[in-house]
Amino acid sequence: MKTNPNSKKQQNAGVLLSFLEKLRNRLHIATYSKDALIMAKTFGLGIELNHVCISELLDPDKIEDTVKWIENDLGLAGLPFPVTKGSPILLHGPFTEIVPGAMDHRAVDLALQRMEEAYELCMKIGVSRMIVHSGYFPPMYYKEWHHEKSLIFWERFLRGKDDFTIYVENSFEDEPFMMAKLMDDFDKPNLKLCLDVGHANVTTPKDFPVEKWIEHLGSRVAHYHIHNNMGTKDTHSSLGDGTMDMSSILRAIEQNNSSAYTLTLESQDCSRCIEWLSSHK
Repeated sequence: MKTNPNSKKQQNAGVLLSFLEKLRNRLHIATYSKDALIMAKTFGLGIELNHVCISELLDPDKIEDTVKWIENDLGLAGLPFPVTKGSPILLHGPFTEIVPGAMDHRAVDLALQRMEEAYELCMKIGVSRMIVHSGYFPPMYYKEWHHEKSLIFWERFLRGKDDFTIYVENSFEDEPFMMAKLMDDFDKPNLKLCLDVGHANVTTPKDFPVEKWIEHLGSRVAHYHIHNNMGTKDTHSSLGDGTMDMSSILRAIEQNNSSAYTLTLESQDCSRCIEWLSSHK
């Protein structure tokens, strides 16, 4: 008796939908990812908006077009605009020249201005969570200097924003300890960590696996960026395409994080990532 291939496809689709239903409101897709909007709509997943990663799109003469672009993309993803409270939507803030440890005070002021512009965008569209790179640049700044200046920078930015949450993401850090120290010393509920496992895989010596980052940071991490690479370049590859054992990574997250965390698929090909997640459970 022949098997109906359409029936098999429908069965597989049903398994995938059932699996992804468990991740609804926890799993997001980066909007720059291939087919991100249609995949988010198909599976009812959240979105991480990448529209202002390049800060000039926050300029006064560009901001209205940026808002329309976001509105259009949220519509294609089947998500509300303006964003309603509790919707699985967050914004990736600008990462160009956002350097809390800059030695020139005017450079710090410019970074804060861009952050304020991103915050105003969030308020306009209804988003209450924003991810921002730490701005650590090791060839230029000592870790102690970066830490001291970061505490001042984030205190200035978050002043009066009690209902708004920032997730500081590792960029060029070569170990997790400075990220942990930032969280412990700042010690305010609206500053949290975003651990980008792909960045950690590139910047960390091979004898210090990414699982050790996860183990050390534990519940300090509230959001994860997950993608893979070969350990030499930040390629944002699919989950199965790289040197990281993503099954081990995801197990480590589950075992070491007791808080309610969320994740973003930051691969260039989200459909392959979703297939990988489903097949690996």
